[in-house]
Amino acid sequence: MTDAGNVVGRTAVALDWWDRVPPELDWASVERRVGFRFPADYQEFMARFPSGIFRDVVRIHNPVQDQRSLAGFEEDLDRMLTGVEALQEYDDTYAPFPEPRGVIPFAGDLAGGSLFWLPWTPDPDRWHVVRLNRSSHWTRTKRSMTAVMLELATSRSERNVLGWDLSAKDQVFEPFDQDS
Repeated sequence: MTDAGNVVGRTAVALDWWDRVPPELDWASVERRVGFRFPADYQEFMARFPSGIFRDVVRIHNPVQDQRSLAGFEEDLDRMLTGVEALQEYDDTYAPFPEPRGVIPFAGDLAGGSLFWLPWTPDPDRWHVVRLNRSSHWTRTKRSMTAVMLELATSRSERNVLGWDLSAKDQVFEPFDQDS
């Protein structure tokens, strides 16, 4: 197992998640559709987790799970990028994708914030995570997406990318209801 696979496995164990996701779509097709390459650790993560909610704090859509999840991913992508674009009028910290080095969203927190990759290098496997909270404040990490998700899965304090005390949150993953 790769290092990312180990981190994904540790995240799954922390959330008591034992299933895997059989993808209906292939990564190359999805990447052509959205216009960027996904980091390898994200792909490993999505091989394990379907679209759902982590610890009742972060929502994520698995773009290769099925057409419905891809549509959810694209809706979130468009909404979050529109927010970054609007924010640029007041704060030009980060540009939105597809601008050069523009941030690319991959998840949203349930308080209205967003998690993004910062493509500071052409190699997506080296991208860091940045967070935009609903008050338009940016937090930059030097961690990968899987490292951030493991942090959120195991946090029992405010020491996480959200800065929220997660000690009272159950360590569970809730997949979206595919029937609704």
